[in-house]
Amino acid sequence: MTEGVPALYHRCQCTDTVAKEISDHRIVKLEIFQPGPHCKDIEVIATLKFRKEIKLCLNPNDKWVQNALKRRNLDHGMLLQ
Repeated sequence: MTEGVPALYHRCQCTDTVAKEISDHRIVKLEIFQPGPHCKDIEVIATLKFRKEIKLCLNPNDKWVQNALKRRNLDHGMLLQ
């Protein structure tokens, strides 16, 4: 048995991203996770409100995702590099 952070958190949260643009009014929250020891990729996760809240991974290189981050004044500088 290992101590500390479970192995579950030592990998990327996103295995696939949504290709279709999501309407801004559906997005409740956007989170950016920078690369680190857990994952080599920048990950953008959107929390959406439909009948219930769901989380979807977005492609940080998609122009609509970058625009959504700008509208929310989130730090997207690393996404453009």
